[in-house]
Amino acid sequence: MTQLPPHTMSELHTLLTKMDACARELEVVTNAEHDAIRMLDGDQIMALTDRRITVHQCLATLEQDGRTLRIRAGIPDDMTLEVLIDVFAGNQAGEFQALRRNLYDRMIHIDQQSQENSMRLRAAYNVSSTLLQHLGLVQQKQVYDRTATR
Repeated sequence: MTQLPPHTMSELHTLLTKMDACARELEVVTNAEHDAIRMLDGDQIMALTDRRITVHQCLATLEQDGRTLRIRAGIPDDMTLEVLIDVFAGNQAGEFQALRRNLYDRMIHIDQQSQENSMRLRAAYNVSSTLLQHLGLVQQKQVYDRTATR
C-alpha cells in the first residue's frame, strides 16, 4: 500500500473534527431531552426530536464522506480507523488516535444517555396515561382477555 497524500490525512482530520462537533451537539440535545422529559414538556421533547434527527442526518452524511474518502484513497474496507491512523498518520498518530477515541467514547456515552431517556419517556407516558385514565379523561385501553372467551 502506498503512503496517503497529506491532503487525504487533512481531510480525515477535518472529518473527525466535524463528527466530534455533531457528537457534542447530540450531547446537548440528549441533556436537554432529559430535562424536558423530567418536566413533561411535550413541545420541547418534539423540538428536540427534530433537532436530534437533523444531527443524525449530519452524522450520516459525514460517515458517507468518510467512506468516499477511503474509497478514493484506496483504503481497504476491512481496515479499521485505528489501524489506518497507525499506518498512515505518522507523527500525528497520537493526535488522530485521541480524536478517534474521544469521538468513540462520546458516541457510547450518548447512546447510553439516549437509552435512559427513552426509558424515562416511556415511564412518563405510562404514568401520565394511567393517571388520565383514572381521572376519566381518556378511555382505558381495551385489553384482550383470553380467559373471557372460554
